[in-house]
Amino acid sequence: MLSTSIEVRTFAETETISIEASTSIVFIGANGAGKTRLGVFIDNRLSNQNVDVHRIAAHRSLNLNPKIVPPNYEIATNRLFYGHDDGKSNQKSIHRFGRKPETILLNDFDHVLSALYAENNDVSIKHRQACIENPHALLPPPSAKIDELKSIWETVLPHRELVVLGGNLKTRTLDGEEYPASEMSDGERVIFYLIAQALLAKPDTLLIFDEPELHINKSILAKLWDEIESARADCAFMYITHDVEFASSRHAATKYALRSYRKAPHEAWDIELIPDEDEIPDDVVATIIGSRRPILLVEGDGGSLDSSLYRRVYDTFTVIPVGSCNQVVHTVTSFAARSELHRVGCAGLVDADGRTDEEVQELEKRGIYCLPVSEVENLLLLPSVFLELAKTLKFSETDGQSRLKDLQEVVFSQANRDMDGICVRYTKRRIDSAMKKIGLSETDISGLDTEFKSATMNIEPRTIFADVKATLSTAVEQQDYEKVLLYYDNKGLLCEVAKKLGFQQKSLEEFIGRALRSDESSSLHSALKACLPTITPRP
Repeated sequence: MLSTSIEVRTFAETETISIEASTSIVFIGANGAGKTRLGVFIDNRLSNQNVDVHRIAAHRSLNLNPKIVPPNYEIATNRLFYGHDDGKSNQKSIHRFGRKPETILLNDFDHVLSALYAENNDVSIKHRQACIENPHALLPPPSAKIDELKSIWETVLPHRELVVLGGNLKTRTLDGEEYPASEMSDGERVIFYLIAQALLAKPDTLLIFDEPELHINKSILAKLWDEIESARADCAFMYITHDVEFASSRHAATKYALRSYRKAPHEAWDIELIPDEDEIPDDVVATIIGSRRPILLVEGDGGSLDSSLYRRVYDTFTVIPVGSCNQVVHTVTSFAARSELHRVGCAGLVDADGRTDEEVQELEKRGIYCLPVSEVENLLLLPSVFLELAKTLKFSETDGQSRLKDLQEVVFSQANRDMDGICVRYTKRRIDSAMKKIGLSETDISGLDTEFKSATMNIEPRTIFADVKATLSTAVEQQDYEKVLLYYDNKGLLCEVAKKLGFQQKSLEEFIGRALRSDESSSLHSALKACLPTITPRP
């Protein structure tokens, strides 16, 4: 059974990487961090120690010629593993990788198919011979590696069937249409290729896959590698990737962040083990570990205007969207308890959501800052930001002021019309916040019942509703525009901004994103920066 380890020289000392059968290791790093060089180093070092290592490079040809004529199985696999008919691992760098293991375009699809065909022939011949020797025995047909490949491929791609013929391959669609395997899509071919490489590997092999996510749809990526790992439980898997989402999908893997590579005076890598901890999601931990800048955790999913906006304004931070407000608070708090992550600072940024001044101050003590508006989209309604946006769109100052006045009238009108709805939503948030602060300590049901009733007696929804309605009504009556935006939780107000500026909302969002990216010192960028809180990362 495979069980070994390798010492990798780091910038500080060395990192011992354990390699065991049925386990996986993930190295995550940006382009230029030395990921491929590390894979080559591990391949060479362990191969020289007579450990079976099969490395599949990121640069690989996907030309598939299903009509090849295979040699015998031994020669076919020698060509696949070592690039030569002789099975000598010490010649692998020369014959398989052409003395350029870091950069060569790996062109071994023909060898993959040859090995599959040759193994299939061996299995078929042995079965035929067994049937001849035992003509009365009902021998079940054995399974070849190409049969297992077909099963996994069709599990991952259920809308396609792989048709295995005597010396050819075809693909069949659900409606019965067939086309040659050579006309498979890049995704179909690379899935075939990766499954085959894993199935053909020798027992107890370390399989190294560089960029395992390449050409594969993210919706099936995790399932594919789950199937491959299950099929080769005798092997160890090592993945080298820059895709944090893929790394996170390898739940049981040991993960390392790889930051940089140094060639002189000796090869060394800046490597750090990513701790295994449930309090912070794996993908967030991976990004934190891999970052040289302080971390800003924000609401959202990373695909929205707010994430783009934050990345431009807080450009000295690594901005990570983590979902809800509660998740931001939870993750920043968890970060504080993780001493191994304190190499970089961390802070959070959340929507105002009608928080009291005391709550805002309490959050800030914990490194979590609040927006000056109820929803991040409403930043674009603030007078200074709206006027700079109008100026960027070539409106005159007079025209911009006029459009701002029209926008403010719409906001006051809508807020007045939706007054009760705004106040009910605010009341719900206040109740939710109060309920989360209840600390129940009693251990018997009578005591618990009494404690709960006592704690909730002071939560009075009608009073909360009446107080916020009075505050918001006064703001509308006094035309206190910014106070209204602090309470008015309506993402649809951005649509009103777009209308006043002659845009559809989506088009306006795209324009703002381009404007922020094009000039970091632009007046729009400065206006947004002035409205947002100044954030000090928590060490």
